[in-house]
Order: sequence, then structure tokens, then C-alpha cells
Amino acid sequence: MYEYRAEVLRVLDGDTIYARVDLGLDVQTTLTLRLAGIDAPELPTVEGVAAKAHLAGLIGLPENSQVMIRTQKDKRERYGRYLATLIRADGLDINAQMITDGHAVAYDGHGPRVP
Repeated sequence: MYEYRAEVLRVLDGDTIYARVDLGLDVQTTLTLRLAGIDAPELPTVEGVAAKAHLAGLIGLPENSQVMIRTQKDKRERYGRYLATLIRADGLDINAQMITDGHAVAYDGHGPRVP
């Protein structure tokens, strides 16, 4: 696993963010990241809108946009996005919290997804 500091620039939906990732040595990149291990309802459903808002709240947007991301080297999903676990400064695993709070289900990349 690799761990990086990141600034969340935008929450795209309940399981996808756009972030500026600090790779170290003054090197940064912007990436679309898919939250690993979860699947949230799709936009524009009512549940999807709620999941997106809940994710933004867990991150702390708009006041705080800083998180740590944990990812596996070269681990991308079928749309080319890196899979990441978001960790808040207080240590909260945001991905797991989305499941606990009922805004996402556990998802391993196979089988049925949330509609």
C-alpha cells in the first residue's frame, strides 16, 4: 500500500472524488479516485444525491479538504480510476464509514452493484 496526502477538489458522487495528490518531493498530480471496497447509489437518484452529500460531509467540505489516501501501486478499476481508501486527519476510514452510515455497500468489483 502507498499513502499520500491529498486535497479533495470535488466530490463527484458517493464513491468517487477528484483530488490533488501530493506525491512528495514537490510533485503533485490531480486524479479521479474511486473509493475502494464500496459502491454508492448512482446520481441522479435521491439516494445518490444523499450519498454524495454525506461523503462531502465526512471529508469536511467545504471547510476542510485534506485527507490521506491509501492506494495500491497501479491498482485501477475498469474505468482507469485509481482505487483509494480515504483517511481523515482523526484516523476515520471514510470508505468504511460510508457503509456504516448506510450510504454505500461493500463491493469487491464483482457481482451486483447498487442501482
